[in-house]
Amino acid sequence: MATDRQHPVRILQFGEGNFLRAFIDWMVDRMRTGAGFDGSVALVKTIPGPFSPDFQRQDNAYTVVVRGRQGAQVVEERSRIEVISSRFNPYEDFQGYLEAAADPDVRVIISNTTEAGIALDLSDRDEDRPAASFPGKLTQLLRARYLALGGGKASALLVMPCELIEKNGQTLRQFVLAHAGRWYGDPGFERWISEDCTFVDTLVDRIVSGHDPAARARLLEETGWDDALLVVAEPYHLLAIQGVEREDLLPLRRAGLNVVWTDDITPSRLLKVRILNGGHTFLAMVGTALGVPLVRACLGHPVLKEALERLYAREIIPALPMPESEGAAYAGTILDRFDNPFMEHKLEDIALNSVSKWRSRLLPSAVDFAAKRGHAPALIAFSLAALIQRYCTVDALRDDAPVLAAFARVRAIADPAQVVRAVLEDAALWGGPLPAIPGFAEAVTKGFQEIRSRGMLAALEGALA
Repeated sequence: MATDRQHPVRILQFGEGNFLRAFIDWMVDRMRTGAGFDGSVALVKTIPGPFSPDFQRQDNAYTVVVRGRQGAQVVEERSRIEVISSRFNPYEDFQGYLEAAADPDVRVIISNTTEAGIALDLSDRDEDRPAASFPGKLTQLLRARYLALGGGKASALLVMPCELIEKNGQTLRQFVLAHAGRWYGDPGFERWISEDCTFVDTLVDRIVSGHDPAARARLLEETGWDDALLVVAEPYHLLAIQGVEREDLLPLRRAGLNVVWTDDITPSRLLKVRILNGGHTFLAMVGTALGVPLVRACLGHPVLKEALERLYAREIIPALPMPESEGAAYAGTILDRFDNPFMEHKLEDIALNSVSKWRSRLLPSAVDFAAKRGHAPALIAFSLAALIQRYCTVDALRDDAPVLAAFARVRAIADPAQVVRAVLEDAALWGGPLPAIPGFAEAVTKGFQEIRSRGMLAALEGALA
């Protein structure tokens, strides 16, 4: 495990995936070069299993390729990112993980554990090594820091989750406090979490397509470095943070990054999550079944493109609590970003953890649409039908074990209506009972029956008709 002796660890990062490495860690590199930031990042493993051996082989270094259109210009730049100084795996060395929390140089916690990651798991226990959930692990970490360094502002942390759920920072703090109260019964610790540590809500926006074999091959040919951790991202990036500006800890704007500290990220979050992310999830559920591999290819598919445009114009944008002109303008920029010819954004990558993504990205639009129009949105209902079909027919899906187990229970059911009923009534899948939407169950059932009897393309054409 490499150690950067030049730059102390300032940031503990829960998650080592493509997005954080091409977004936050890329920003840390920019803060070093553009704002004199003296700090490095330590990665924390959030799920069982070892880190990829490529981190060890490459001494935690990797390449971010930024390419795409920026205004009228075509941008392509390559950066070697060397900001990750260490890695901690609580599943292999729990004590080492806790000792990382006691480092007084650490000031910031950043996470991206997917939409399903910020959840209250009441089966978590303090004696678990580690707790199963991310909030449980974070509570154990904060407790270790509190005991080692004491309470007060000097040991307090800025906690900045990047998961795409509403009020991500406040929700995470609520769950950490729930664990702290159950496990320790220490009012001083709870006060430190509530009053001294700062949990901020965030919105992150950048399309990261992940690993690109062609870019890796070019890098090898031009530099001799075979970078297995290489990741590709679009030029556009936005980090919106709701809270008091802390450029003293993270000089993001001073480094020239597109970062906004604001009193309210709600409007920006609604646009991004419902239009960009909602569109991604719709395309992933429908496009994978049609054999379309990439986001950009979806916009070259006559039926999928029409479906996406109609989903935006007739269901998602009218449901937003803002003038439709704002939603339409943002959707136009998103369609341009989806059509980036320099990005190979795989639908299968977007389809990771699709149940929690659908719940946070498309379900709120369905609820708000029904509240305004009095009936279910047809294409959002169809997207859930496509999701059910995918989870009932495709093997080796990537999702949490309880989600996969829930769908395994319904795979053998022959009657499509019974399958849909069982899925919609499984509160564990949806974080509680699904909201009552007039005609929604019937619309999902109709879409699911059409997909099973006629195939995805004919069923989608029928939904559009």
